[in-house]
Amino acid sequence: MDYYEILLHLTTIDKTENEEIKDFDKRLQYILQKVKRILMENNKKFLNNSIYDKDESLDIRYQYIYITVHILQNINTCDSTNNESLFSVKQFHTLRICIELITAMGIIPCLLPGVGVDIVKLCPRALKIYNEKLTDLQKYKRLQFTVNSLIQLYNEIMFRPAILAQVGPLLAALLQLSYAPLMKPSKNTFNQSENRSKDEFIMTEDLYNELKKDQEHFIHLLHEFLNICPLSTSMKELMVIFGIKGAPKWLQRKTRHYLLQQLMQPNGIVSIITAICEDVLDFGEHWDKLNIISRLIATSHGNNSNEYYESICAQLLNLLTSTSIKHSTTIANCCITALYEYNANICFENIITVICSPLLEISKNDQNVLKNENEVEKCIENLTKCFITVEAKFKQLPCELLKHVAVPLFSLYNNFRQSVCAEKIKIKQLILLLLYEESLRNNLFAVFLGHSITNNYGNRLKSKFGPSGGIEIIGIDETCKYEEFADSLFDLTFSIEILSNKLFSYLLKFLSNFIELDQQNLLETEDDIIDKIKKQLAAIKLLSSLANISAVQEAQVENPTSLFCFIKSLFNQYIKKNKTSSDESDCEILYVSLMLIKIILNERKKPLNWTIFNDFVIFLKECCISNISPQLLLLTQELIKLIETQGKSEYKHYEDLSVNCKSLNKFEQALKDLIDPLLPVRAHGLITLTKLIENMDPYAIARKAILLELFKENLKHEDSFIYLAAINGLCVLATSYPQVIIKMLVQEYINMPQRVSAKEITVETRTKLGEILVKVTRTLGEMASAYKNILINGFLCATKDLDSLVRASSLSCLGELCKVLGFRLGDIVIEVIYCISCIIKTDKNPECRRAAVMVSTLLLRGLGKDTLTSLSKDLVDLYRGLKYLRDNDQDTVLRLHAQLALEELDYIMKDFLFSAPKLEKRIFLLGS
Repeated sequence: MDYYEILLHLTTIDKTENEEIKDFDKRLQYILQKVKRILMENNKKFLNNSIYDKDESLDIRYQYIYITVHILQNINTCDSTNNESLFSVKQFHTLRICIELITAMGIIPCLLPGVGVDIVKLCPRALKIYNEKLTDLQKYKRLQFTVNSLIQLYNEIMFRPAILAQVGPLLAALLQLSYAPLMKPSKNTFNQSENRSKDEFIMTEDLYNELKKDQEHFIHLLHEFLNICPLSTSMKELMVIFGIKGAPKWLQRKTRHYLLQQLMQPNGIVSIITAICEDVLDFGEHWDKLNIISRLIATSHGNNSNEYYESICAQLLNLLTSTSIKHSTTIANCCITALYEYNANICFENIITVICSPLLEISKNDQNVLKNENEVEKCIENLTKCFITVEAKFKQLPCELLKHVAVPLFSLYNNFRQSVCAEKIKIKQLILLLLYEESLRNNLFAVFLGHSITNNYGNRLKSKFGPSGGIEIIGIDETCKYEEFADSLFDLTFSIEILSNKLFSYLLKFLSNFIELDQQNLLETEDDIIDKIKKQLAAIKLLSSLANISAVQEAQVENPTSLFCFIKSLFNQYIKKNKTSSDESDCEILYVSLMLIKIILNERKKPLNWTIFNDFVIFLKECCISNISPQLLLLTQELIKLIETQGKSEYKHYEDLSVNCKSLNKFEQALKDLIDPLLPVRAHGLITLTKLIENMDPYAIARKAILLELFKENLKHEDSFIYLAAINGLCVLATSYPQVIIKMLVQEYINMPQRVSAKEITVETRTKLGEILVKVTRTLGEMASAYKNILINGFLCATKDLDSLVRASSLSCLGELCKVLGFRLGDIVIEVIYCISCIIKTDKNPECRRAAVMVSTLLLRGLGKDTLTSLSKDLVDLYRGLKYLRDNDQDTVLRLHAQLALEELDYIMKDFLFSAPKLEKRIFLLGS
């Protein structure tokens, strides 16, 4: 039997045969007679007598609802045994009309006044059906049957799309059947019944108990239906029911209760936004709606506010990390901001503290990982989303909420500043956000640099790289690395004008106070004194670095008052100390401060207000009378003259038409800097001379011989800064004096172990010199091949150094040198291969073995077929050494490098043995 055909009969009427039938109930009766006839012909037991009430006859609309439900149930039974259970478009249209008619006749007329008043508008067919007179009990029976039937059909997936179109009336009916107040049972029913009409309803005790049981049943159905109904759809319909004017208080109370329960579901926030914004969040169109929703969500609902906020905050945290929900970060930020505005404590405790927990809940542990990579990465990512990547800045949380993790963030940045850590940039952005807050800035400077000890900003953390390259936290770091802190803070602020100026001002105040309060404390231990000195030196170094920034200099030009006060306090303390001792330890910072003013006056870009320097000059003249060191006296007198002449130079030069007078002044100033007592100034002079040669300055080029001697003289200096500046200068002169300079640098490179052992220079300086030698050969180009023997011998000597870093560096430089020379090594290649073979076999350091394998790979690749003729039997030792490393070494990276070298050798052999023969014919021309 085709039940879809029967449904079509139930929803249509043949107008040609029944044009005179206009009454709705008569039309239904005509349709039912036709359908019953078809059903009786196929199944005589299709009617179920249980639906007939013994006291009253079944009305025509109830019969229509019952038969329609019966047909739908049979469709479900047939389709469950049929593999092809899909609807056609026509069949689904018929099914949807049937559900709509069931709703229009079985639910909407039976709703109480105020329950879904406007829901009739959602069901267009209900508007075409005129009202009928039914008793309360008839309405209840029909509503009960309809709701039970639709819920039963909804459990089958095939009917859900059609029933969801009428989910509003269905929810209203479920709420009415579950929670509508019942009339109390009447007493003395027997006596009162004689005085009442037959149509008047009487609530008996038995009926009351039966209705109570029915309410429990429908409450259970309502809960089940809400669990399986799409959350956004149910919330939308509940809001429609809740918002109807004139709705009974019991309905508003229960609807509000269920709306709250739905909102507290795991996806409640997303569902309510989807319901209101219709699944397309357009900020231009829906921003006001989103703002209203966020404020609604932030407001406490229900009796248990703690439970509500726990659910809401958990959803917001999940939204922050969600990748499947569109605009999830914006939604979460909007709601979190609204929550902060409504209840700041709840937002801080349930959102910010939870996000920051990996940076806060740390114990003193040096071994076990306390917070793994995923936890730290998630924390940094969520903080970035909340405070940095906010699409609407007015929805951004105040950065003060981050101050309790300021020190943990700074310690992470300090630990990974020089690495390629992926979270480094985000951490930097968060710290800068805090530093931009003027009320926090000076306190953060003090805490970051170790000048203030407080737990209000969190603890310094110990951290390391995890297996996947992320950050792992392993404990609390109680050591104060003042110099590292200063370097990290300089890295954060040097490119930002306002922060660098504020940091400079803070350091001036700190050092001034530090000097004034620097009195001997009898309770101080030796460690305390050393700690104070380290703190002061780190601050002085940071101040010196900031003083070289042009933005800081310009700011001091405009307002040098704080710098003057700082220098005055330094001078007073210095003169006071000099009366009792001849210690010159405080001269360094005075030199730096006075040099800064000198640089400001010499390199100013704007006109100065010289009147502000009058009092300062008077003070300097008073200091010159006091007992100060000769070098400090000389610098002070220069500064006094510079201020009194308002920056005009007293030196006179003859005009030289062939040379630029400006470059002449630079050259003379650089020579003058070379005799300055301050080491940084002398190094600056060497760097200036090097730049003049690089820029092909004619005055400097004409005096190359003089500069060569100057650089050679400073090559013996014990300070690494001046030493490397001299080497760089010699490197620039290499094209003019290649033989002299290469011999000099190679000899210096060979003799450096003696200076390293005497602690005159560091190992890193020697490796730097090796890199500079390679740079020299690269500069010489084709000329470098003339000096290949001395260069290669120099690097081969360094491969015997006791320090593994030097050995690895020399091998790396040797490989680079071979590339520069184009692998035109000649017979010396045998010595190189022999050295490499020995290191591969005997060196215990894996970095050295890696470097040796790398050089061998470069040589094999560069020499090609010439390898077999150039190396001959020496190649066997190299091959055996590489093969042994590949098969036995514990270093996986080294084994891979050895395999690559062997593959290169294999390729050379194949190319040599199996290369295609060349057909050549030589032609000789004989002269006449």
